[in-house]
This record gives sequence, C-alpha cells and structure tokens, in this order.
Amino acid sequence: MKRIKELFDPAKVQAIAAAKGIDVSKLPTKEQLDEATLKRAQQAVVVNHQRYYRAMSVWSGNVRLQFKFNDWDVQKQTNSEVAKKLGNQAFVLAKQLKTAKFNVLLSGVYGVGKTSLALAIADQLAQSGQTVMFVSTAELLRLVNDKYEAPDVRIRLIEIGKAMKSVDVLILDDFGTEGGKPTENNYYKPVHRDLQTMMYQVANARCDFEHNEVKHSTIVTTNNTRGQLESMYDKKIIDRLLSKVKAHQLLFDEMKGVRNV
Repeated sequence: MKRIKELFDPAKVQAIAAAKGIDVSKLPTKEQLDEATLKRAQQAVVVNHQRYYRAMSVWSGNVRLQFKFNDWDVQKQTNSEVAKKLGNQAFVLAKQLKTAKFNVLLSGVYGVGKTSLALAIADQLAQSGQTVMFVSTAELLRLVNDKYEAPDVRIRLIEIGKAMKSVDVLILDDFGTEGGKPTENNYYKPVHRDLQTMMYQVANARCDFEHNEVKHSTIVTTNNTRGQLESMYDKKIIDRLLSKVKAHQLLFDEMKGVRNV
C-alpha cells in the first residue's frame, strides 16, 4: 500500500512528467476523457449499423458497386452540359438529404449514369453517418423465386425485408426490370405476388402517414415510366416510393447510354 501511495504522490508525478517534457496543466480533465470515450462509443455504434445495412444489400451478380461525385466525368457523356447539370443537381440533393428526408427519382434509358449518381448521393450520406442499403430489384426477384427451394434464402429475405424498412437511405436500383419485357401492346404483366407484398410492406414502413411525409429516404432508379411501373405494381406502392416533386427528380431524357458492353 505504501508503494502505491508513493507512485501516486503528486510531487513525484510532477517530477516524472517534467522529466519527460509533459505539461501536466494541458492534460485532459476527467470530463473531457469521459466525453471522448462516449464519442468513440457512439461512432462505433454508427459504424456497426452501417456495416449491417451494407451486408444486407442485394447486388446484381453479388458485385458491390461504388461511385463518388469525383468519379462523375461529364466528358464521357454524349451531352456534357446536361451531364454537368444532373451531377450538380444530384450533389445539391445529397446536401439536402443530410438534414431532410424525401424520396429521389432518377429515370432514363439504360447506361446513362442513374445508378452512378444514386451511389454518389448515398456515399455522401454515408459519410454524414446515415445508413445506406442498395437493392437490385431484379436480383431481389431472383431471391423471391429461389426461396421455395432454399430455406436459407427464405430466412435471408426476412432479414432483407426488415432492413429495407428501417435503413435511413434505401436505393432501389433498376426498379421495373423485374417486370420483364412488355407485350406487343406495351403492357407489362404484374410482378410476382410475393415481391408485390414485400414491396408494399417496405413502402408503407418508410412512410409517416400521420404527418403525410416520408419516414426514411428512398432513391429509385428506373428505365420505366410511372405508368409502366403502375402496370407492374399496385399503384399505392408506386405512389409511396416515387417522388412527385420535380426538384427531387433527375430526368436523363436528353442523355444516351455510354456503356461499351
């Protein structure tokens, strides 16, 4: 006990600190140390939540995609001016989504960069601490079809559905491709009943009906028109997922696909 008291003797501590060039007056207080510990714990919780939703994401071909605003090269687009305008609009929406909740629609033909800008928006929001989940609806349909023969897929779908309902930012990529190709009359058959049910539950969970606003933000990329999507899905689903606010819509009508594959 005597040895312990000697180790913590203020005079000896001061002498040791001075010998090592440590200014004791600048050491953090207990309150500051407690605050730093709490901040680290909170950051760890955020990181764990973000990892969970990333793990729940459904990627086409199981290939994870990444894209940042710095990667948006307007010179690769057929119409660089429109591409620049769309990139700026997406950047503004990303800034707004850091403090507000609303849905975003990116629509246009294949290969014009809809998914890229959706991922860029999500990247900004993830950096601000929000949770993000990416779901390829075509791949989601494949899982729905597979669940009848694979119990593990059924369990996974339950977890995916839960995550889709609660994640801060949900990306529904290529929404509508799960409807297949249109008939000669440009009519799309309704998508799988189980997928309809799942999307209906997700759409409802992401809405705050009491205040007539969204509870969590949803970003939709699609090659289809609203009318085509309404022929595939219950209109209530489309109404709750697709933004009707023009400022929240990125329209790639003047763009042409740039994929080289």
